[in-house]
This record gives sequence, C-alpha cells and structure tokens, in this order.
Amino acid sequence: MKSFFKALYSRLPFKKALYSGLRMVWTPPEPVYRHLYFHDDFEVPVSGSRKFRVHHFGYWIENEIFWRGITGNWEKESLKLWIKLCERSNVILDIGANTGIYSLVAKTVNPRAVVHAFEPHPMFYDFLCKNISLNQFDIAAHRKAISDSDGIIQIEDYSGEQSSISVESQRLDSFIEQHQTGKIDLIKIDVESHEPLLMEGFRKYLSQYKPVMLIEILNDEVAARISQYVQDIGYLYFNIDERGSVRQTTDITKSDFYNYLFCDRETALALGLIS
Repeated sequence: MKSFFKALYSRLPFKKALYSGLRMVWTPPEPVYRHLYFHDDFEVPVSGSRKFRVHHFGYWIENEIFWRGITGNWEKESLKLWIKLCERSNVILDIGANTGIYSLVAKTVNPRAVVHAFEPHPMFYDFLCKNISLNQFDIAAHRKAISDSDGIIQIEDYSGEQSSISVESQRLDSFIEQHQTGKIDLIKIDVESHEPLLMEGFRKYLSQYKPVMLIEILNDEVAARISQYVQDIGYLYFNIDERGSVRQTTDITKSDFYNYLFCDRETALALGLIS
C-alpha cells in the first residue's frame, strides 16, 4: 500500500508550482516538508541578486534548500562561511562535490574564480555535470577520488546498487602539478572519513599553499590523524555547529556537527571569528 501511494504521488502534476506558491506564504515544519518533494529545476538565491539553478533529484539536500534556502538549515553555518570565503578566493576546490551545491555557490558569488569539483561516484558525477550545465558555469568537473595514491581504489557505492565500486584516484599533489593550478586558496573536503588519506596525498603543497579548508571530521580517530598533517602549519581551528555556532578550539576533535574550518589569523579576523 505504501509503494502504491508513493507511485501515485510521483505522478501528481504541478508539484513544483504548488509548493512554490505555498512557500511564498508558509514554510511547513520539517516533518511535513520532507515529504513534499518534486523532480524539476528550481532557483536558489544566494545573496543580493546572485542566484543559481539546481535540479531537484528527489534527495533531502535539495528539498532542504528548496524549503529553507541556501543558509536556512542544511549546513547553514558552513555555507555562510563558504560564501564569504569564496568571495576572497581565486582557486577553489570542492572535493566530494556530490551534486555540486558548494561548487555552484562558489561560482555564483565569485564568477572569476577557478573552481574544480571532484566527485568519483558515476551517478552523482552525472548529477554534478547536469547542475553545472544548467547554469552554464565554467566549473571543471573531475570524476575521480582525491586520495593518497594515483590509480584505482574502491569506494562505497552510495547509490545502494552494490557494496563498492572501482574509481580513479589521484593524489592532490599530482593533480596540482598536472593542471598547473598555482596557489590554491580554498578547499571544501567531504570524503566520508577518508580525509587523512587526502592529506597524505597533499603533503608536498599543503604547507606551501596553506589553503583555507572547510573539512568534515566525523570522529576522533580522523581528527587525530589530520592533526598530524596540519599542526605545524599555523592554522587556527574552528568547530562548526550547524545549529548556530562556530567556536575556536586549540585541538582538533570530532566536530560538533560535521565540519571544521582551518584558516589563518587574517582570514579569521575577516570572517569576524576572532577580534
């Protein structure tokens, strides 16, 4: 019976128009709007007149952005920082791009920036490319994992079709040299606890470029391993709680929510994180 109603709902016409009209006068609570999804393109305002379009593939992230806005709920504190950071960055990497929300935001707020988006999973890579094409953005999309080796690795198949899949892998140091990126200013890293492997493949240029990093740290083991790579570079650490706070820490531990910000003192001052 449940599958019958789900199939019936998927065939209902005009859902986007109906929900867009509803959203103008009222935003339902999350337990309600999580069921109010559709498959179509929609517009995402960022700030002022700046906006981009994204395709709703039926996933919760797109649904959160449709109903609550780009900084309304999903990773809202991280995205607020990301928007400000992108405005002051020339070369930006989105590693673990998924459908490309962070890449799209970067190019929207800073059209002159060079943006590279990395997504190894073939399904999500296709979604990423669709969103880039939808906006006619010159974002360079790469179907590869950034890790500690150049070759082929196994990653979890998040589509649920199989337990793992083989994907191309490249060290970030190798990518920098291959593409002659020059100094990298800003990196977002979301690679499902493989962050230490990425850092291992970034040894050569990490201390040289010292990019600002928005990085997911899901447990204390990942935190301890990452600390070994960044502790002598001069970063300040900020633990981001997406429920509404960003706090400076002296050590790296499991994030209060998902992400940490690593940056220098000048950047922290510009963001208003310290005085």
